Amino acid sequence: MAQQTPTKDGPTVTFNVKAGIPGAPQTLEVHAAEGDIKPWDLDSQLRIVKGRQTRLEGPQKVTGRAKYTFDISLPGMLWGRMVGASVPAAEIVKVDTSRAEALPGVKAVWTTESRTVRFAGQDVAAVAAVSPEVAEDAARLIQVTYDERPYVTDIEKAMETDAPLVYEPDQVPGSKDIPRKGNILGPQSPRRGGARGDIEKGFAEAMVTVEPTYVIPVHTHSPLESHGVVALWEGDQLTVYASTQGIFTVRDGMAEALAIDRKNVRVITEHMGGGFGSKLAPSAVGSAFAVVACRLAKKAGAPVKLMLDRKQEHLCTGNAPSAVMTVRLGARRDGTFTAVHYRSFGSAGIAGGAGTGGPAGSLYQNCPNLKIEEHDVFTNAGPAAPLRAPGHPQGAFALESAVDELAYKLGLDPLEVRRKNESSPVRLMQYDIGAKAIGWERRHKKPGEGAGPRKRGLGMANGNWYVIARGSGVGAEIKVHRDGSVELFSGAQDIGSGFRTAMTMVAAEELGLRVRDIQTHVGDTRFPEGPGSGGSNTTNSVAPVVRLAAHEARGKVFDLAAGLLGVKREELQAAEGRIFVAAAPSRAVTFKQAAAKMPGEVVACVAERKKQYETFRGDLAGTQFAEVEVDTETGEVRVIKMVSVNDCGFPVNSLTAESQVIGAMIQGASWALLENRILDRNVGTMVNPNLESYKIFSPKDMFEAVSILTPIANAGNNTSTAGLGEPPLVPSLAAIANAVYNATGARVRTLPITPDRMLAALSEERRRA
Repeated sequence: MAQQTPTKDGPTVTFNVKAGIPGAPQTLEVHAAEGDIKPWDLDSQLRIVKGRQTRLEGPQKVTGRAKYTFDISLPGMLWGRMVGASVPAAEIVKVDTSRAEALPGVKAVWTTESRTVRFAGQDVAAVAAVSPEVAEDAARLIQVTYDERPYVTDIEKAMETDAPLVYEPDQVPGSKDIPRKGNILGPQSPRRGGARGDIEKGFAEAMVTVEPTYVIPVHTHSPLESHGVVALWEGDQLTVYASTQGIFTVRDGMAEALAIDRKNVRVITEHMGGGFGSKLAPSAVGSAFAVVACRLAKKAGAPVKLMLDRKQEHLCTGNAPSAVMTVRLGARRDGTFTAVHYRSFGSAGIAGGAGTGGPAGSLYQNCPNLKIEEHDVFTNAGPAAPLRAPGHPQGAFALESAVDELAYKLGLDPLEVRRKNESSPVRLMQYDIGAKAIGWERRHKKPGEGAGPRKRGLGMANGNWYVIARGSGVGAEIKVHRDGSVELFSGAQDIGSGFRTAMTMVAAEELGLRVRDIQTHVGDTRFPEGPGSGGSNTTNSVAPVVRLAAHEARGKVFDLAAGLLGVKREELQAAEGRIFVAAAPSRAVTFKQAAAKMPGEVVACVAERKKQYETFRGDLAGTQFAEVEVDTETGEVRVIKMVSVNDCGFPVNSLTAESQVIGAMIQGASWALLENRILDRNVGTMVNPNLESYKIFSPKDMFEAVSILTPIANAGNNTSTAGLGEPPLVPSLAAIANAVYNATGARVRTLPITPDRMLAALSEERRRA
């Protein structure tokens, strides 16, 4: 029975829910905001949610009818083209656009007001012309005169005392409270998890210690659809079609940059071709291309499409920072950790935010002594942007590789060492599930044992993330029409993860309808506000408010059905488009029959997200296993199989949730074995800004990918959803690196594990042996 209680945060209603792990439930008392409803828990009989629903937009996508930003074409539309700096550090002396402006077909030109260049690819100028070809020709005619300055693009060089400074001391980004020296900012602690205990005391108690250093290069996001917009002015009204993860961020960003009322800005994202965190900014972290497109459109008096090309995508739209990480780890003879000292130096180019200490701060909470030191190192390179669990894949690569090294040094099973130090009951359960799925008993007890040049091995690693959700400022609307049709409206964008389908399932569950009975509209700032899709927060921010709106609509339709059936509303239930008396299911009317009794043409129910409340777990547990094959004669590494076991609270749509996990495994394997942004030290520019020489996984590299979800009744909101986009990528790099060691007995501590690095590690191992 719910109880209402006033608190300093407003009135609350108390629910007792059956939370946690199926088979080991716990009673959890939660205090939801007044007006919220009891969360789905382990006792909930769900018909649709947690099921497997194919994507509603799937037919449009496979037939080419889905319209991405790249596909938008408007009457009289011009084509925009950005011009980036060709040098990594300089003062701009002059930008001469006269030849470009004189080219027939050029309708508008823009130049930057900034005079300082800090990376190659930084915005300098732009054009709008009648065709992509004319725009490209015009861009080449723009002449920029630079006063070039010393630069540094290498993280180790940037840390030297005589390195060129990326920023003058008074211009260094970040809090003034953080120590700074040259290009180095730090040490600082991660946002979550920090120091505890006494690490020197902990290391004194250790019987065994390891202190390896790991290196990971910059990884670029490489979404299939590059960043881009189409800008259309109609009087003072601006419409922007955007390939973005946050349409309301774009709206607010355009309004601020153009000094117009945001009510006059409409942003639309019907479909989006990938972003992985790089499309959370109004334009991009290293370019104002969207604002520029709007300015060009205003100046030309015509709509402008401006899509970045693949080179620009690599240079200025963000990346995952590089890092040099040292992990000192101590343990007792039985594998119990006594101390962890984690130090990292990472470069996000000209930006901060290169910390990688998240996994060290959150995993192995039972370890009594911990110290984390993170440093940002500035270089003359494009800025970083969030990439699925920012900093965590890098940090987990270092920490989980070190755990593996410690386990082998102790002569213990790496899985058992992790089990001994585990603090999460969810991950303890996941260990057994994952080990069985990969066949952990097949791993080499002695790494590298076995005959023949092709050697297989098994490895594993842990990942973590956090339950993140917007507790206010998110809305949804349900409209029930007199003909019984139902529409759902949410302003949040579907970035390709199946958001549209998942929200439809939530509404169908609450209304007692089938998924096909509801038409869902997303990705338009004219709809109720949604969050930016970052940090694994979209589903758990929006699903609860969709359920609230549907719950209100359900009540209104139940009132109509109650009159037809001659019972009280509280006596009714609904399923499969029927509303029936719970105690006598044969007494029923259809949803459409009830809706036909409404006095007007439509019932509209708008809801606003209520606050988050108590959860079973505030963290999201995951663990991953990998099997690889290494050709010891060529150094080639091939992934054979990966098993990813993840908690996301209640998965709304298990099918698309598993798809997200599989995508993360592919992305992680690609990062571990192939991806590496290479900057030329002599000229400071990227030498592989394309998908021919910047290698990513292709279909021929594919492996057996197994996604296993472990649904947890997490509470926190009325749907018990908790997020999944970030966690499955976190452990992939370390799981593969550890599998390579198990296969060969040679440890590769620098990614990607390319054939030359693999052969060098094998040679070193033979020399040491």
